[in-house]
Amino acid sequence: MCGSYAFNILFSVIFMVVLFGCLCEVRQHIDVLIINGIGPNIQLGLHCKSKHKDLGLQSLAPYKSWRFREAMNFWKTTLFFCHFEWESESKWFDILLTKRNKNACKYYTCQWYITPDGPCRFTEHTECYPWNANI
Repeated sequence: MCGSYAFNILFSVIFMVVLFGCLCEVRQHIDVLIINGIGPNIQLGLHCKSKHKDLGLQSLAPYKSWRFREAMNFWKTTLFFCHFEWESESKWFDILLTKRNKNACKYYTCQWYITPDGPCRFTEHTECYPWNANI
């Protein structure tokens, strides 16, 4: 009887630790900073959203920034994409993609420097990406 009671307590403690650990992971937030690096005297328009949340239209002067913070969902499928416009250009990019950003941006703000060739992410390591294909 005593062994069964000890097992139940041990199981309960392990269950709570696992549950608490999962809940902490669910609440992980990623900070995103977008910087207009298109060029001098070029205004950058952007519109970021997910399937369920629209962050609205933004306009960035050259080398100015805008930021947002978002929680990762339980399934690790959080996705925010942004549409960028400047002069006669229109491009889009998955700015927050959990699989790509969750580790690189866990301890650092995901700083995205937007260039005509595509966005570059500055965290611990710099990585540049091509624009998403137009549909």
